[in-house]
Amino acid sequence: MKSIIYSLFFAALFFGYNLSAQNYVPCASHQYLKYLDAKNPGMEQAVKDLSEQAKNFKRTRAGVITIPVVVHIVYYNAAQNLSDNYINAQIDMLNKSYLRQNSDTTNLRTEFASRVGKANIQFMLVDVKRVQTTVNGFEMTNGQNNTADAVKYTNAGGSNAVDPARRLNIWVCNLTIQGGELLGYAYPPAGLANWGNWGMQIGDALDGVVIDYMAFGGTSQKPKNASFQGKTAVHEVGHYLGLRHIWGDDNGACHGQQGFEDDGIADTPEQGDQSNFNCNKNANSCNEGAGDMKDMVENYMDYSSETCQNSFTLGQIALMESVLSNQRQLLKIPTSIASYDDISSNVIVYPNPTNNGILNVSIINLDYQNASISIYNAFGQMVKTMEINQNNSNENIDVSGFAKGFYVVKTNVDGKYINTQKVLIQ
Repeated sequence: MKSIIYSLFFAALFFGYNLSAQNYVPCASHQYLKYLDAKNPGMEQAVKDLSEQAKNFKRTRAGVITIPVVVHIVYYNAAQNLSDNYINAQIDMLNKSYLRQNSDTTNLRTEFASRVGKANIQFMLVDVKRVQTTVNGFEMTNGQNNTADAVKYTNAGGSNAVDPARRLNIWVCNLTIQGGELLGYAYPPAGLANWGNWGMQIGDALDGVVIDYMAFGGTSQKPKNASFQGKTAVHEVGHYLGLRHIWGDDNGACHGQQGFEDDGIADTPEQGDQSNFNCNKNANSCNEGAGDMKDMVENYMDYSSETCQNSFTLGQIALMESVLSNQRQLLKIPTSIASYDDISSNVIVYPNPTNNGILNVSIINLDYQNASISIYNAFGQMVKTMEINQNNSNENIDVSGFAKGFYVVKTNVDGKYINTQKVLIQ
């Protein structure tokens, strides 16, 4: 065990874990946030305030939303140039973890069963960028500039972010930190009110998750370090969606002690400090009195062994949902229909005018169950009606037998959201 103390911007204690003769630091997202906060005061508090935002957020979505993913493989040598098998395995691990389809959920202790659930988030790989670099190690450093972020810039030996407001960018590289290897870190949700223009201008270029190439993979293609299962990315994406470490990064304090903080989530048990990369289900670092529970080492946001991690709590899921509907609302597809009073931009009727006998109606970027399309002539008579669902959100309608003139196309989504458009058939 080797502890590394950072001063200045990274005023925090790291614990390195000796795995396969290599010293690893699990996560630097908290230290990265302190670095950003030092440059732009108020950023850390804004992230902490996300839990208050989530308390006032009512989740209405029942379906699954999709987050598009761009993976950047930034490699110095052939060993770091991970094949598509690693990428596909990692996407699969993210999907199973956030959909709660991972087989190890059966290892969750019964006392936590009522507190966990499905995030109903899935991840879709849309692009892979491969960049050979002359940089053999992107290092998280203290001081005014974090040199690990160079992996996010093409002109610094990395790869520029791709449409970060609408894509989750994941950089995979040789990620280092003083004294060893760093497994990962994440940029916190951007666009918070008190971040000002900085958060949108510089933040877009930095936005995403960085993972060490040795910890990237999943079940079908194990990471190069067999101690890992691909859950480092699950943990870091949790930070990207607003979650904090389950122990609150307070250096071991419990309720009532000086410096105590928790993660702002009501249903995660109070935990005094991080797990030491183990799976100690007897650990109870804080005694909460009546109703006290042991440390939730099964939580993805702890530093427990990846063989132990298998769950998010309902409170953590609510916070991620709140972030996806606010700070990261452009990221998800489809967008929750409950977030809209006006769905005109989500229902596309084309071509208009139409002269080829086919009218297309498409419903895009909406989370819905069923929809109906009705067409009315100039006399208000319904001349066509049909049902569509999420599995077929594009309908080609034969209007070749219709008389020329104006018609009204009414699209009814889930029985309560109605879009009406006038079309001309020539």
